[in-house]
Amino acid sequence: MIVLVGASASGKTELSKILFNKYGYTKCITTTTRDPRIGEINDVDYHFLNKDEFLNLESKHAFFEVSTYQNNYYGIQKNDVNYQGLVIVDPSGANALIKELKNDVFIVYVEANKSLRMDRMYQRSDEALLIKNRIINDDKVFDKANLLRIDLNIVNENHQLDTLALEIHEKYLIHMHNNK
Repeated sequence: MIVLVGASASGKTELSKILFNKYGYTKCITTTTRDPRIGEINDVDYHFLNKDEFLNLESKHAFFEVSTYQNNYYGIQKNDVNYQGLVIVDPSGANALIKELKNDVFIVYVEANKSLRMDRMYQRSDEALLIKNRIINDDKVFDKANLLRIDLNIVNENHQLDTLALEIHEKYLIHMHNNK
């Protein structure tokens, strides 16, 4: 399974779309209590739950990992993990998957500089206060030192997304071949 980790607007979602469409990976849908963004669909983009529903699942040990970000819960439900799939998580989610699934996960750290990430957030119409808070929070949360391992580091600044997606796909195949 490919695990994409990176700060807000680093390009994880756009890369994942290419990996789904061009290389046939399937999405491991994560669960959240945040409200859907415009165009997001329940059980396609995320499983959108209210906090009570989420906490009920957590009490039943339904998650590999649960984290809190911007006052919302996020989690990876055990029954949503697809070993031929792709998931986007924060470092604590990646670490939980590494601990549970060992070399069956391929950790891709996606990064971009702050000003470019801010521009991308403005372009997608995020609120100014939310952008400021994400930039500050992401510096701490998405520090590379917070990850148990990184199998591939991608800098999404000057490259075509198709080129980066191809690199992820090729390195993932090598990783899986070497870990059989």
